[in-house]
Amino acid sequence: MKDRKRHLLVRTIEIGKRISFGLILVFLCLPITVDAAPTGRIAYAVSGFNNKLGRLDFNLHMTTFTEKGDFKTTPLNQSGMYPAWGPEGDTLYFIQRADTQSHIFSIDINNPKNKTLLTEISGTYRFLAVSPNGKKLAFNGWTREQQQQENQVWVLDIETGEMEAVTAIPHFGRSFFFWGISWAPNSRQLAFSLERPGGLDQLYLLDLETKEIEILTELNIDLYPVWSPDGTKILFRRWNREFDTMSTIDVETRAIKPLFDVDKQTGMWTDWSFDGQSIIFSRWGAFYLHDLLTGKTEQLFEVEGSIFAISWWKHEVLPVEPKQKLTTTWGDVKRTLR
Repeated sequence: MKDRKRHLLVRTIEIGKRISFGLILVFLCLPITVDAAPTGRIAYAVSGFNNKLGRLDFNLHMTTFTEKGDFKTTPLNQSGMYPAWGPEGDTLYFIQRADTQSHIFSIDINNPKNKTLLTEISGTYRFLAVSPNGKKLAFNGWTREQQQQENQVWVLDIETGEMEAVTAIPHFGRSFFFWGISWAPNSRQLAFSLERPGGLDQLYLLDLETKEIEILTELNIDLYPVWSPDGTKILFRRWNREFDTMSTIDVETRAIKPLFDVDKQTGMWTDWSFDGQSIIFSRWGAFYLHDLLTGKTEQLFEVEGSIFAISWWKHEVLPVEPKQKLTTTWGDVKRTLR
């Protein structure tokens, strides 16, 4: 009788252990939902009336998200477009246009009234990306001494003011435009969107050391690339007839993952969070946060006017290991585009 009771007790304990272990496995396999909360600060331009100029203009603003989950918005009292944070988060770079020409400036956000001129020659400059070490700026455009057909990607040395055209893309006798530029976290590459003959806007990668260019996407209209903080993916917007789709592309495998559809012509801009787990995007005058883990989107806040370009200060840098990759020279690429 005692042996039978002992056997039943041992068996009950074993069954209890198995049930507990099974419950642990079940809990481990359940999807974890984490409410994303923005941190750090974003800079952006808002279209509105400029009292000093007496006309509509783009004015720079900064919104800081606090640990309490709320936020504070500050006008920077500067007209400008394409804001881009320096790596330390205290310097903001932007393009300011006057009449038909533009220059690149920087401001210290602790004293935003004073701006520093960085370009020695004016031109038509668009989009702006800061190198990971904060020493160089990448943008596209042409100088006042050039024609529109000479539109290229440029790199500006912030300390010396020297500008270098890092592409020599043939124009085939027609004007073309870039639609976004982003600096890789490994400092070696730039991603950009470029309009080509046939009405296609494709994503390309530029190796800054060799000046070689390779196609990242083909036979679509892909716009506004933004590199993820870990350097593995690029966020971009793919044009479709009825709607556009926000997607990511794996830089190594070229696998494209659609995220969500957006209305066309909504003035939409995006940027990654510092940990790569969420993205912030605009739709007209409202900001939204999209959690990549849960697929959920929430509206953050609205502004008076339309948002133009977003830069989210990535206050934590993730380690990136450069990868060896085959590249294609532009001479090889252009033969496939004719």
